[in-house]
Amino acid sequence: MRLLAPTNWDEALIAPLSKMGADIQIYGVLPTTMVGSGGSGPNIPKMTREQAEEYIKVAHSAGLTFDYLLNAPCMNNMEWDENTHRELLKHLEWFSSAGVDNVTVAIPYLLELIKKQFPHLNVRVSTIAKVNSVARAQLFESLGADSITLDAHINRDFKLLKAIKSAVKCELSVLMNNLCLYQCPYEYYHYNTLGHSSQSYNLLNGFPMDYCVLRCTIDRLCDTSQIIKARWIRPEDIHVYEEIGIDVFKISGRSMPTESILNAAAAYSSRQYQGNLYDILNALDPTIRCASTALSNIQITQIGSPPKVYIDNQALDGFIDFFKKQDCLSGCAHCDYCQKITDKVVRLDRREVDEYVSGLKNFLNDLTSSRIFHPVSTRR
Repeated sequence: MRLLAPTNWDEALIAPLSKMGADIQIYGVLPTTMVGSGGSGPNIPKMTREQAEEYIKVAHSAGLTFDYLLNAPCMNNMEWDENTHRELLKHLEWFSSAGVDNVTVAIPYLLELIKKQFPHLNVRVSTIAKVNSVARAQLFESLGADSITLDAHINRDFKLLKAIKSAVKCELSVLMNNLCLYQCPYEYYHYNTLGHSSQSYNLLNGFPMDYCVLRCTIDRLCDTSQIIKARWIRPEDIHVYEEIGIDVFKISGRSMPTESILNAAAAYSSRQYQGNLYDILNALDPTIRCASTALSNIQITQIGSPPKVYIDNQALDGFIDFFKKQDCLSGCAHCDYCQKITDKVVRLDRREVDEYVSGLKNFLNDLTSSRIFHPVSTRR
C-alpha cells in the first residue's frame, strides 16, 4: 500500500511513519507562499525555508519522499504579472533544489509550467481541481499529470472510479478521511478562501474568517446523517479501492496534532481501527479556525467546546457494499440508507450538540448581520 500522509513539520512524525510498513510519502508546504495552498489557519505551524530544507533531508534519510503543495485554486491573476511570475519561478527553483520529489497543483497552468521548466518533478493534480469525470481525468493527463487525486465526492461512485481508472494511465489517488459535506455547496468558496489566505501578498496578512467550516459544522450537527454521507473511507475498506486499481491513499490533516496524524496513519497502514472512527477523520473545529485573529476591527463571539462525536467503526462492517450499486448523485433525496446507518452507529449528547449549535448560530448571525465589525454598522 502507498500512503500519502500530512506533515505539520514536527520531526517527531518522521521516524514512526517510516516504520509503519507501508510505502509512505509525506506532504506539506510553507505556511505562506506566493502561490498558496488548500489549507490555512492558526494550527498551521510557522516554518522557514531553511527549516523546511532540513526537514526534507531528515525525511529522505528515513526513506520517506516529500510532496510539496502549490494547490491554491486561484492566484488572483498574479501569475500574469512579470514581477510575481519571476517570484513564482524562484519559488519553484527553491523547492526543486531542496529535494522535493513531487509537487501538487490545482491550477492547470501551473501543471504545464512545471512540466515544461522542471520536467524532473512529478506533478500530482490536487483534489481541489475537482477531477470527477473521465473527461477531466484525461484532460489533466494530457497536460502532463503524473498523478491525480480524485474529487473526494466520487469516493463511493464505484462505476465512475472504474471508468476513470480504465481511461487514464497516470497514477490515481483518493482522499480517505475527509469529513466535508457530501456535495458541499461551500466548497469552491472555501478552497478560494484558504488559498488566498495562505498567499504572501494577501491583503489581510493571511487572516481567514472560516465561514465555511462554521456553516458546514452547523449543517452536519443539525443533520447528523451528513456525518455518514461524507465520503470518508474506512481503513477496513481500502481493499475495495485497490481492486479497482487505485494507487495511492491520502490522509488529510496538515493542521492536526502529531498524535492524531500518527493515529490516522497507523490505522490506514494496518487497515483496521478499533473504536471511534471519528478519531481519525479530519474534523475542522470552527471555534479555533474563526477565533484566532490579529485584526482589531473583528470581534469574535465565544462559542464553546465542540461536542464529542462517536462513530462505532466495527458496526460499519459491510457498510460500503450498498454503494457498489447505488447512484447517490441522483438518488440521495429518495434514500434513507445513511440515516439508518447514522441511527445505528453515531452517538452524541443531544444537549451538548444543541448548546454548541446555538453558539455557532449566534456567531453566524454576527457574520451575516455584520456585527463582527465595530463600531456596529447601522446600515440596514
